[in-house]
Amino acid sequence: MKVLMVAVNAKYVHTNIAVRYITEYAKRQGKDFDFCEFSINEPQNNVLGKLYEADCDAYGFSCYIWNIDYVLRLCKSLKQLVPERKIFLGGPEVSFDAEEILSENDFVDCIVCGEGEKAVSQLAQAFPSGHKVVYGSKLENLDEAPFPYTPDDLKQTVQGEKLVYYETSRGCPFNCSYCLSSVDKGVRFLPLDRVKDEIKMFSDAGAMTVKFVDRTFNADKNRALEIWQYCIELDTNTCFHFEIGADLIDDAAIELLKAAPEGRFQFEIGIQSTNKKTLSEICRTMNIERLANNIKRLKAETNILLHLDLIAGLPFENFESFAKSFNDAYRMSPHVLQLGFLKLLKGSPLRNASKEYGMLFDSGAPYEVYATDWISFGEILCLKAVEDVLERYFNSGRFCKTLEIAVFNFDSPFEFYFRLSEFWKKRDLVGQGVKRIRLYELLYQFLKEELSEELIKPIMAEMKKDFSLWHSNGAGTPEWYKKY
Repeated sequence: MKVLMVAVNAKYVHTNIAVRYITEYAKRQGKDFDFCEFSINEPQNNVLGKLYEADCDAYGFSCYIWNIDYVLRLCKSLKQLVPERKIFLGGPEVSFDAEEILSENDFVDCIVCGEGEKAVSQLAQAFPSGHKVVYGSKLENLDEAPFPYTPDDLKQTVQGEKLVYYETSRGCPFNCSYCLSSVDKGVRFLPLDRVKDEIKMFSDAGAMTVKFVDRTFNADKNRALEIWQYCIELDTNTCFHFEIGADLIDDAAIELLKAAPEGRFQFEIGIQSTNKKTLSEICRTMNIERLANNIKRLKAETNILLHLDLIAGLPFENFESFAKSFNDAYRMSPHVLQLGFLKLLKGSPLRNASKEYGMLFDSGAPYEVYATDWISFGEILCLKAVEDVLERYFNSGRFCKTLEIAVFNFDSPFEFYFRLSEFWKKRDLVGQGVKRIRLYELLYQFLKEELSEELIKPIMAEMKKDFSLWHSNGAGTPEWYKKY
């Protein structure tokens, strides 16, 4: 049986590591496998045409919250056109209600739950008759997993300026109830020598960014230090992105990370909340005080880009509590502060307990929470507006000098962004396309409404510096610039 593994990514720059693992594992078993990638932004009929013309006997689709609707519509059309070809699905979005999906979608022949390498390879040898659910078994020794990138694939990925996804471990030692990693117990690691060899391959290929998908990369402190040391010593322009537990960082790690060249590392740090009752309820183990201190030290003493995450809609987190979590995170001085909203993933313990918390949420992917016993939909909408202005001003990196002064003329960072979002809402700008150059004028008009001329003057002096840094060529001179 010829099998074509199909990935439909959220963006062009993304790559799907799952279809690569399965394809390479099956090839090692002597099976006839290949894979292809698309994005949800591609016209569906274009993708349908390419799949129709493919030389294969079966299609395997990798399913996630961002592509499930697209994939199901695609599969329905595909089955009409080539009914003799088999269609099977796998991935987290279909692994926890597989029987229901099969019964509702008769164009799907099979669903593979759990890890796919072994199960899909076996599927190609003896495809089950009828509509069946197949449960994959783990690779107990992770070294059985092949290197997912062939030389040609890696070359094309790099030339296409795509992110290179890579994992050195599977599983997570923590049990956060909103995350699917809490379902899979234990952590398995690739051998360190192999990891170093593969990192060198990415570097030699000229990869711009290698994104490690390990759930908590530094759960094993010594292992993380050895890999970081290796990456620091490489003669490379590659940037390595890690998701870490910042409260697990110690003095030895800080000392090592001081040597990382600028642009070498990015750290993504999931704070989610600083409400201790919330953290306890979602089974998130985290020392907030140590985490805050470590983030401040990383910002002050290293060249690492720091990306912090918050989640709105968690249990026991009301609007005021979330505002405090926001202020706590903002004062840690990250480079990026991501304000996200709780998604009740299929199979997660938090989704299973959602009724206990009065959670109302979208019944379709991505299952985002509308309201809870602690926060209303109206308040969620307010936070959506805050997220919008936060992205445009703080996370864009275009207003660094301006915000250093402007924010602290308000009672708190959250108060500044909340009031700015209200200013935007009155003008019906939230979620709308706004030219970057206009952002400066809007911020100036907002400050004029909120502050005295005496307080505005030093802020505008800094905004002129920010403006000149980003708009020095042909942008024109705005009126506010001339005034100050």
